Amino acid sequence: MRLFRKPVTPITLISDDEIYFIIQGDSGEGKISEPVPLDTLLRGEVDPSVIPKPFRERGNRVMVVPDYWLGNTSFPFQSKRKSLIEAFLSRKLGEEFPELPEVKDFFGHFFYQTDQGETMLYAYFLQEQAFFELYDVLVEWDLSPRRITTPAFLWEYRLKNEVSDFQQGGKAFLHNVSNECFLYFFFEGHYLFSRQIRLPEVQSDPSDQLDTLAYETNQSLYLFSQKAKAEIDRIYMASFGYVEASDLAEKLGREVEEVSGLEEGLTQDSMTIGLPGLLSGFCLPDLSRTHRFLSLSHKLLEKEQQWKPVQKMGIAVGLILLLLLSAEGLLLWKWSRPVRVEATQGRGAGNTEAVRALRQYNEALDLFLKEGQRPSAGKTIINLARALPEDVWIKEMVVETEPNPSLVLTGTVRASKPGQFRQTLSAFIDNLNNYFQGTQSLGLQDIDLDTEECKTGDGYHTCVIAMKFELP
Repeated sequence: MRLFRKPVTPITLISDDEIYFIIQGDSGEGKISEPVPLDTLLRGEVDPSVIPKPFRERGNRVMVVPDYWLGNTSFPFQSKRKSLIEAFLSRKLGEEFPELPEVKDFFGHFFYQTDQGETMLYAYFLQEQAFFELYDVLVEWDLSPRRITTPAFLWEYRLKNEVSDFQQGGKAFLHNVSNECFLYFFFEGHYLFSRQIRLPEVQSDPSDQLDTLAYETNQSLYLFSQKAKAEIDRIYMASFGYVEASDLAEKLGREVEEVSGLEEGLTQDSMTIGLPGLLSGFCLPDLSRTHRFLSLSHKLLEKEQQWKPVQKMGIAVGLILLLLLSAEGLLLWKWSRPVRVEATQGRGAGNTEAVRALRQYNEALDLFLKEGQRPSAGKTIINLARALPEDVWIKEMVVETEPNPSLVLTGTVRASKPGQFRQTLSAFIDNLNNYFQGTQSLGLQDIDLDTEECKTGDGYHTCVIAMKFELP
């Protein structure tokens, strides 16, 4: 019996005209449902029973939609306040897509810096009417996806680990599968656009495919230079078809580098998805790491996920406080009961008992008032959550009550470049001073940065931080 079997990630895949439901079998292989025509599903002509039972029980965790369903753009933007960013993007998207009011519920963003040092806001959003219609159907079936991504975002995550200088300049990646080739273009490590090329059928000589791919690649390189105002630095290729990287390089007159290691990963039959085309280069574990590749969610669902840890901690703290206050109430009730003075005792003995009872009552009252002056744990948690920038995570929080109420924090801070640590920590300090008014003014000197615990991965530098400050 597999008591500790790793949870499975149900996956929904959308092609141009079909939808697939995938779930991992008991032996690890991907089980794919029969494809459902997308147009018949949108017309309401598909019964929910076509969805595999295990999929309905475990929920729709990841949906992969075609690249062209998703748009992206960049803006110069200085403020890092999430409320300002979301209000700005909601207004911009509403102006660009007046016919799609739902677009404001499905977008994501992050910041990056250009080689010239300019801070840019990268926004990505769903822009296809078919998606919004499909989402409404899945909501009715209680299968609304938690995370929505595209093949381009999955390749972006994978190539960041495979290509050392992927986050500098312009990069092109060609994924050749049989009679199709998928072209992806990235700038400064971020997805810009993609194309899907249908290649001629191979009879005996693959030269027709080579000529077609070379022509379409040159056209795409020109389109990239127009969009990015820059040129492609390197071209990478993963070929599972008839066109070799060396032949394409000769045809283009420039280097085309084969990405190594992809074929070895795909030979693990128990882990492959087994679906040709767009996602033939991915395995089930690639789609299970939802916190690593770029994705987006409905804004309401996203907020629920963000507040869930705070809500759980708030409930736990509330229960603890309820128990403490109940115990204090019981203690006060016992101490405040009228002191029975036996008739046989003298007046002096009665007075002594009354004085002792009054003194105990006053001591309990002082204790109760002192407890009431302590900082609210629930309020402290909420204010700390509000003060956290996007690249700061808290691992441990301790509220000290003696001798003075104070908060002890340990956590991590992340930055794409070493110089961004100071900017992120400064924003954290400003937020703490704002949400914990009445404390002494905090500064960067109050944060201990452990440089020996710094790590590098996924294009980011991560360091451990610790700090302590008094609560108002």
